Amino acid sequence: MSIRALTSRELSALRRFAARAGPSTARLAFRAFSASRCRSDIASELEKQLNPRELIEKKRKLYEEKYGDKLKKRVEQAGVSDLEALKVKVMAPSVRSALKAGRIPPQVVQQVEQQHKASASYSDSVDRSRPARTVKPEEANKLGIKPLSSILNLPLLHLTPHTSDAISKIWTAYHTAHPSLSGSFLSASLSSSTYTSMISLAQENPFFVLPLPRDAAESADGKVRTDEYEMFYLQWLFHPTPSTAPPTPGSDQTPLPPTTSIIFTPLEEYKRAGEWASPFLVLSHYPDLAQSHDVVLMRGEITAQSATGPPGSLVNPGWLLSQQQAQLLALALQRFYCANVIPRNETAKASLEREQRKTALREFRTKPEEWDWTKLVDMSYGGMV
Repeated sequence: MSIRALTSRELSALRRFAARAGPSTARLAFRAFSASRCRSDIASELEKQLNPRELIEKKRKLYEEKYGDKLKKRVEQAGVSDLEALKVKVMAPSVRSALKAGRIPPQVVQQVEQQHKASASYSDSVDRSRPARTVKPEEANKLGIKPLSSILNLPLLHLTPHTSDAISKIWTAYHTAHPSLSGSFLSASLSSSTYTSMISLAQENPFFVLPLPRDAAESADGKVRTDEYEMFYLQWLFHPTPSTAPPTPGSDQTPLPPTTSIIFTPLEEYKRAGEWASPFLVLSHYPDLAQSHDVVLMRGEITAQSATGPPGSLVNPGWLLSQQQAQLLALALQRFYCANVIPRNETAKASLEREQRKTALREFRTKPEEWDWTKLVDMSYGGMV
């Protein structure tokens, strides 16, 4: 699963954000924005990541200028029309021999070509005027979106009576009791109305940043104790939801809400690698049962630490985040993107704070030069940290 490159407006917002984020009275130590550790080459790196295909094309032109005469002679000697035809003529025999020898399966070649075309098409189509990305069904597996039907027996749930509470308990028990899932997955459920409210804000504001306590530890009073925070960049992706419920006369035939996945990666990692940044956490929402049972299932998957990748969590060895850190990111996401949900008996202070979170979401997108990050921790965790 990949994250798309920044647009020019988003790049400007991040550069202004980084310039303004200095020491504060709240003892925040944002790794990505620390003035003492700010790298001078970040801007140039982001410029390169903004238009990677233009950078590749520039390198190609420089190469051709340097070796133009030699390449021209080779083209004439080979009796082909241009350099691209020469590449095909030179590489085709080796590729055919590799295929014949079975070293390269044909399906792998076809898959690589399809991924290359999809990547090129996606890089060209990135536009700020289309903030939310919808993924086609055939692309879902490439992006690592596991359908709900491969996790739960949906036909059985439809054929036998199950309440939303019963389904939620089954979902939670599956992830907490499973020996290989309990350390690397989160699970939760929410009502379809809450989910609809969330995606309405997400489609308007599909990008945001959240602070995560670094090396967090829970004290005796239940609060998270830490003096440092790391900024995490998040991006929403939208996927069509397959209808699994059998049609019944008089039932609601409106389309299901989209399935969503939210990718979390450290902002510094995103600055360094752009769309190739490694996701640390992916939250997926499945609304397959939204109409039939009024429940949307959430699954969070923590990325495994690789031998050559970033260091893993000290309290969750083998994974890039601890479960507590992943839960904090999920909680912060909910606090911002559920800002349109009005709780019962809401106090005037709570209502004001909820409106402030909604304003922060909107102004991060519309007024990046005025965006205030100093209260982000309080808005994200509401006194927990």
